[in-house]
Amino acid sequence: MASFRDRCIHSRQGGRLASTTTADIDSLVAGLKDRPRVVLHFHGGLIDDTLGFATAQRLAPVYEAAGVDPVFFVWSSGLLETLRGNLPRILNESVFRTLLNRVTRYATGAVFGQPGQRALGAAPTPSTRAVAAELARVRSGQEPYARMIVPPDVPPLTEPEQTAIAAELSADTELAERTREIVNSVLDEDKAQTNEPAVAAREVIGGRAATVTLMSPDVVAALADRAGTGERALVSTALVVRKTVRVVAAVVGRFRQRTDHGLYPTVVEEILREFYLANAGAAIWDAMKRQTADTFTAPDDEIRAGRYFLDRFAELLAAGTRPQVTVVGHSAGAVFIGNLLDDLVRRRAAVDDPLPADFRLRDVVLLAPACTVGQLAPVVRRQSELFDRFRMFTMTDPAERADHLVPFLYPRSLLYFISGVLERGPAGQSAVTPIAGMQHWYLDAAAVGPDSRDLRGFLRADPERTVWSPGDGGPGLSAGARSHVAFDNDPQVLASVAAMLAD
Repeated sequence: MASFRDRCIHSRQGGRLASTTTADIDSLVAGLKDRPRVVLHFHGGLIDDTLGFATAQRLAPVYEAAGVDPVFFVWSSGLLETLRGNLPRILNESVFRTLLNRVTRYATGAVFGQPGQRALGAAPTPSTRAVAAELARVRSGQEPYARMIVPPDVPPLTEPEQTAIAAELSADTELAERTREIVNSVLDEDKAQTNEPAVAAREVIGGRAATVTLMSPDVVAALADRAGTGERALVSTALVVRKTVRVVAAVVGRFRQRTDHGLYPTVVEEILREFYLANAGAAIWDAMKRQTADTFTAPDDEIRAGRYFLDRFAELLAAGTRPQVTVVGHSAGAVFIGNLLDDLVRRRAAVDDPLPADFRLRDVVLLAPACTVGQLAPVVRRQSELFDRFRMFTMTDPAERADHLVPFLYPRSLLYFISGVLERGPAGQSAVTPIAGMQHWYLDAAAVGPDSRDLRGFLRADPERTVWSPGDGGPGLSAGARSHVAFDNDPQVLASVAAMLAD
């Protein structure tokens, strides 16, 4: 029996080989000759490679007991480390708490106020003290404003309303003080390093952040630029005011479009998008997804791990070994699988590729997939040519909402956070995006468009294509996971996957 390390393909940035060599992959593929069943496992993108190897070590006996030869793709993103390190700091910053109070205050009046009152400019806007009291509920594990009922129609934030909010924020002494703290910390940091008079931020901080905040460096630079070279106490809050009004409008817009995640989580998400995106994990999330695509690109100066494996595996298939192949992807491993399937399509179209024209995967199994609806819909459209069966194990929405990414601060799961903060739109802009593994999307009648229609129709066409956790649907259709990270370690999920592999 091979060591679990011998069954791992370890890649690094750009999908290049890390500790694995081409000789290792050659040996791994040679060991699959005449084997009846193979599973390709892609762990989630939250963990580093040490935990990736630990996952392989834990799952290798599970797969082998089911009579399957496993191949583990081990990679690393560092996303969980960033989220665990940065988010609690961000959500506890004094400037974040001030922004949270102000955005919540105005968004509450706009979302829950009666349209007639708003038209007359008399929408009830709670005081900052009342908002602070409600926000304090989160410290005891209660979600602020969760009891309030959203009206069926939420009007957009009008220009006069935005002007009035901007005027109030411009006179907000607490917001001005928070802005001064940020700018002063940048200028003081530069003085400590250069012993020279402060100059414009673009000459001082480059990509550095302020010492008192984890706001995105470009936001900090823009704020410090506005300080000029004069008295720091006269720093303008105009940029913060404009951005804050934009956040309020975005929150109201999400309630209008029914893409909100509840008032408090939505306000948190939109503040992070506007002020903190660089340090909230977005760059790592984008880089991680690129890595799963890059591993299948044509090699230049260095071998790409995924492409080299499929080159050798296609040769094995062409030589007569035809195992049943299952792919299993946890979390961002679903993104990895989507890129693998894209490469299979490319190989089918290449006249010189050894991949047999009739090769297809037996099963595509996704565990709490973190891919977008737009990424998964093209995969299921190609089912007839690429795979036989599909099964997605993921949480019910009540379980998803109870799986708090940052306890007492952000009362939603990782998938909610990816949807509300990290994902981008087709043009690369920050945009709220439906995530395939969220039942919230699956049940949302407002989620329209061809991708949502096609994926929802595909899943509903066969009830065995979705297993909502926790739930007991019998062999192969049961799951007990109640957290995002638990799916590749949950006994019921693993038993269900093993039952699929063995049948």
